[in-house]
Amino acid sequence: MFAVRYGAHSVYFGGDSFNLREGADNFSIDDIAAGAAFCAAHGAKSTFLLNAFLHEADVPAVRDYLAAVRDIPFDAVMISDPGMLALVRESGLACPIHLSTQMSTLNHLAVSFWERAGISRIVLARETALEEICMIRAHTAAEIEIFVHGALCIAYSGRCLLSRYLSGRDANQGACAHPCRWNYSLVEEKRPGAPMDMIEYDRGTTILSSKDLCLIERLPEYVAAGVNAFKIEGRMKSVYYTANTTRVYRHALDTIIDGGPYEERLPFWRRELDLVNHRPYTDDLFHEFDSLGFVDVPYVKKALFLGYVDGDVSGSAASVRVFNPIHRGESIEAIVPIRGHAVDDGRFVVDEILENGTIVDMARPGKPCTIRFDRPVKSDAIFRRLITT
Repeated sequence: MFAVRYGAHSVYFGGDSFNLREGADNFSIDDIAAGAAFCAAHGAKSTFLLNAFLHEADVPAVRDYLAAVRDIPFDAVMISDPGMLALVRESGLACPIHLSTQMSTLNHLAVSFWERAGISRIVLARETALEEICMIRAHTAAEIEIFVHGALCIAYSGRCLLSRYLSGRDANQGACAHPCRWNYSLVEEKRPGAPMDMIEYDRGTTILSSKDLCLIERLPEYVAAGVNAFKIEGRMKSVYYTANTTRVYRHALDTIIDGGPYEERLPFWRRELDLVNHRPYTDDLFHEFDSLGFVDVPYVKKALFLGYVDGDVSGSAASVRVFNPIHRGESIEAIVPIRGHAVDDGRFVVDEILENGTIVDMARPGKPCTIRFDRPVKSDAIFRRLITT
């Protein structure tokens, strides 16, 4: 919902089976239908994820699952496994089929192969360089999609065995435990009971962790290279993260299309992307580790997601769904969708908090409340508190 409201042209989401988001709060069949309908009603496209790799035991269950979703009017489905491609066709699901980045498509011959197989859009491997994208575009008319922002993976195109080895959870079937984000200790061979913590910053050391991708600086180059769609990695992210990254990249793309002042708006986009939780950013997967030395990859958190308007708005009063405490008298920031090229974010003072009709000093997470601000608030506002360090 918030991805669409904040400017996404298309949203990809999965159900409770056979996608690579098993740990997320995925959709039931009714939710899937409602999600596709919401996208259609608001002018956005829906892409349904069926991008898990299949074992033999999965095949009958996939057939049953496809029968259950077959009549939902998706704009596309996304697959990784050629077996899933065959099952989707067998099911009669009538929509375009997209190919996941999991298939590591890196060259125009591979793109042409998948195009002949009936794939209409290929999400290129994250390892594909800009120069290679230009060459692929010169050799094929297939739609090309790339990742533009979000978490990267230490494994090639995300195909990792580490999670299954350490936790028994298969990343290639959507159950990644993210062991590359765990904290590790060094143990000397003859001293097995004496681990030595490798502390490089105040929250520990993630020695396997990659930086996060951010192509906002180079987006015009990728548009010029002929990329048709840009994907934001949103696995297990908050409403705030989803909304803010979406509106930034939508505004950037609109600026390119309209011939607007890209460099002039870049500082605002940089600031907003720095205010979502992230690891240090990189715009070049291949040269991230060129220094050949230890590069700290701490988690960057400069803003706290407080909540969003979730119901009636009457002037300066709004029903708010709260995720972190909001205190009476404090000044907080609100972000809203960028419409046209107008940025209407602002600061609001919390004048009054009502919980079940009673005035309280603090809005608590999970408790329905109405907040009265010092001035009118918009119905699609999301609230945050800046964190000072």
